Amino acid sequence: MLGVLAGLMTALSWAVGSVMMRDLSRKLDPVTLNAPRTLVGGLLMMALVFMTRQQGGFASITPLQILFMVGSMLVGGGIGEAFYVTSLSRIGVARAFPIASIYPALTLVLGVLILTEIVSLGIVAGLMLVIVGVVLISRISSGVVIDPHYQTTAGGVSFALGAAAFWTISILMLAPGIEGHSAVVVSSIRVPILSLVLWAIVAVRGTWHHLLKLTPREWALLLVGGLFGWGLGSILFVVTVSLVGPTQAAILTSTSPMFALPLSAVLLRERVNVHVWVGTALTICGIILVT
Repeated sequence: MLGVLAGLMTALSWAVGSVMMRDLSRKLDPVTLNAPRTLVGGLLMMALVFMTRQQGGFASITPLQILFMVGSMLVGGGIGEAFYVTSLSRIGVARAFPIASIYPALTLVLGVLILTEIVSLGIVAGLMLVIVGVVLISRISSGVVIDPHYQTTAGGVSFALGAAAFWTISILMLAPGIEGHSAVVVSSIRVPILSLVLWAIVAVRGTWHHLLKLTPREWALLLVGGLFGWGLGSILFVVTVSLVGPTQAAILTSTSPMFALPLSAVLLRERVNVHVWVGTALTICGIILVT
């Protein structure tokens, strides 16, 4: 039960971070946006390690585990995110999001084949309900006109499928890397290294000057969103994988839209249609079956 709660709290943390980033995502590209967010999240992780006196945990981590920890973050947060953003630019969110949302199903299949996870019929049925529910929640209402320059091209679909594949690989790589280690210690390695990579890309591309144009309010949203998404969310994600395994972790954390869209309705006054309510109901039923 604790693992389920951690998974849902992870999804909620990511949702809060996403809602806070809505307006900023129109001003900054994903790499420039996430560089300071991962930095503040990484600094929080390092501070928690020393505040809780867990720095001795670094000594027991093997080089192979570090490879899995860092590799999973770079594959999912780096390559997977890049593929997803590329698919958005080619086929739009209405098409890209449902395609990329198949990653829990891929995780289930590969988890059984590679990690020999035991999967019950309830988990499979719950997975199907969660995927359908998330797609319904994220569906654009009939009154919204999709930008005509988006076309369902093979390239755009391939990038969305690639994103799902890299996210799957990422969560499967994380499982053996975190075994026997504190979630705080693990996150204090993964997030800062991703931040260094993102800042290096920002420096090479010369996009850092866009950050200087942000207002104090936007900086506050950026940093607080980073604390939720890359700080709290990272710890809870590692806890979820360690407690329930990659397959159930992928299913539970994929419910983020169930929290994000209602939050948008309350905080940003966005309209919630019937698809959101039906999708939420299906997602909740799926979570019950998974647990």
